[in-house]
Amino acid sequence: MKLVVIGAGSLAFTPELLAEMATSEVFRGIEIGLVDIDEERLKIMEKIASRIINETRAEISVEASTDRGELLRKADFVVITIAVGGVKGIETDVKIAEKYGIYHTVADTVGPAGFSRALRHIPPIIEICRDIEKICPGAIVFNESNPLTTICRAVRKVTKVGIVGLCTGVRGPRHIISRVIGCKPEDVKFISAGVNHLTWILEAYVNGKNVYPEFKRRIREMRDEALRQGKPFNAHVSVELMETFGLYPVQGDHHVAEFFPYFLRPETNYGAKYGLKLFPGNTIYSEEWRNRVWNLVSGWAEGRYPIKDLIERRAGVTEHSFVYELMEIIMSGRVQFFEGVNIPNMGCISGLPDEAVVEIPAIVGPFGFRGVNVGRLPKGIETILQQRVYQQELTVEAALSGDREIALQALALDPMVPTLSVAKKLLDEYIEAHKEFLPQFQQ
Repeated sequence: MKLVVIGAGSLAFTPELLAEMATSEVFRGIEIGLVDIDEERLKIMEKIASRIINETRAEISVEASTDRGELLRKADFVVITIAVGGVKGIETDVKIAEKYGIYHTVADTVGPAGFSRALRHIPPIIEICRDIEKICPGAIVFNESNPLTTICRAVRKVTKVGIVGLCTGVRGPRHIISRVIGCKPEDVKFISAGVNHLTWILEAYVNGKNVYPEFKRRIREMRDEALRQGKPFNAHVSVELMETFGLYPVQGDHHVAEFFPYFLRPETNYGAKYGLKLFPGNTIYSEEWRNRVWNLVSGWAEGRYPIKDLIERRAGVTEHSFVYELMEIIMSGRVQFFEGVNIPNMGCISGLPDEAVVEIPAIVGPFGFRGVNVGRLPKGIETILQQRVYQQELTVEAALSGDREIALQALALDPMVPTLSVAKKLLDEYIEAHKEFLPQFQQ
């Protein structure tokens, strides 16, 4: 079997993936191809791979190249985890928005920054998938790059690649529910559905007992108690939305708030009232996080830190991927329930278009991924998701065509954008700031 990672210089992804594969019997004999345009990062990941293999005596082989075409030959699995423009690109997106009084918390999914990021990422990922169509058309492709929804929709729209979007937070409800109820995470079973970074818990069980009503009551009490005592509470936004729409949203306040910009207005001190931190906050885009992880990763590569810390404890790795787990299921021939993947809706959420990419539970096996039908969501939530799906469809069209009129419509329909005048200025500035990555808009 062969896996190719495109964007293998990712600090948040590649080291853990290599450690997991080297310590799993399922992946004995697998070939791993590492691809990145950053030669320095690529060499570091190659050194880490070498140290892992030497330490574990794993029967895997690793090859690195800046030429993806060379490594894609005979690939069975491909992971895409690129970041066009890097951290500097997302920082530029945020600074331009802030000129017009628009503030982000994570900035990689929705809002003007998420829109701009989609314009940059979609064309090169389409090029990658065109290569996959030609070189390894049977490969299963996982996308870890944000914005997940728009990228996966664009690939499905214009290629035959059956891309699957993976979010690191799809098991978040298990941990939230266990903390609130007071049980072990492994005892929790749940169903959630929505779009990436805005899914809603539909059902929750602990050892077969329905605990969703109890969860709602307890988390509301926890919020009220924190307010009375003036203590920090990291789910103010989610609880308020639960009280309004009837279901608890995930993946965390910082992602969810960007879908509902009234949490980030001057009246809330730009989210401070709800305990929100503005970009980069505690995200993987913060300088503190990147410096710490870069020090660790380069230390593992150069031998300054013991590679056992990565192999045995995943020390310092904060972004967990489910790629290796899903590959294990498929390669072993098992059929298994998985909590959340980003795939075409195909009727799984009633009221949303079949072609819309949604985050839903799925049955995984040698046949691939089959979404679980969750039925109709509450009307208010259905309306929120419909609005986002159609606005993101315009974003996809704009990124593929370079049509400024469609791009302006997509940006103007984002709830964070206050006026048409601001939308026009944002679009002009984003196209100018990122012109090296947006050739489709330069004609």
